[in-house]
Amino acid sequence: MLFTDAAIGNYYKRFVRDYMRYHDTIFCAAGKVVAALRKEGADRGFEVDSETETGGYSAMHIRRGDLQFKRVKFGPEQWWKNTKEIWQPKEIIYIATDERNKTWFDPLRDHADIRFLDDYFEKFKLGELDGNYMGMIDTIIASAGRTFAGTFFSTFSGYIIRMRGYKGTPMRDSYYSLPDRKYEMRKWYDGPARHIFSHEWQDGWLGIDGDTEPSHASLK
Repeated sequence: MLFTDAAIGNYYKRFVRDYMRYHDTIFCAAGKVVAALRKEGADRGFEVDSETETGGYSAMHIRRGDLQFKRVKFGPEQWWKNTKEIWQPKEIIYIATDERNKTWFDPLRDHADIRFLDDYFEKFKLGELDGNYMGMIDTIIASAGRTFAGTFFSTFSGYIIRMRGYKGTPMRDSYYSLPDRKYEMRKWYDGPARHIFSHEWQDGWLGIDGDTEPSHASLK
């Protein structure tokens, strides 16, 4: 049997999706937090999409550490200004972040009901796990939200968006907080971009269970 280049490419993309994955312990811990967020969301009238298994809350990834791109590192009020229309009234926003000082987020609390992984440490005994798991747990929780807004240039945000793509989540529900890159995931590029690492690429998940190469026509 002869295989097309597209079929071979999709095989490797499926391999990354299906085998280069987190340990079940990490998914189990994240699942407990997701369930808690969805229970709270359900009490507010928010439902989970049965097809993509996302929703009940929304999520952000706010990168605050050693990221070298200063123009994406702005304050909480600017985060809200840049993304405020994508959230729904009374919706819980889960924030994945490397910022340890949670008072930094106080201006966001004036606009939305926010949650962090720290809020679930005692309830689910997350402190008993390897500390290196925390960032991975964050990605799973953030990827399961109805809508997501990430930090452009952050590969952490990029992986969250890829996980959303694996679920079949339309990219109209994945955003970046940088205004001129806000709708980047709604675009299709036929060739490599200058900053190829700066965000995820939809051909990394679209149509990878088939044997044809994805194109702009498969964009969603």
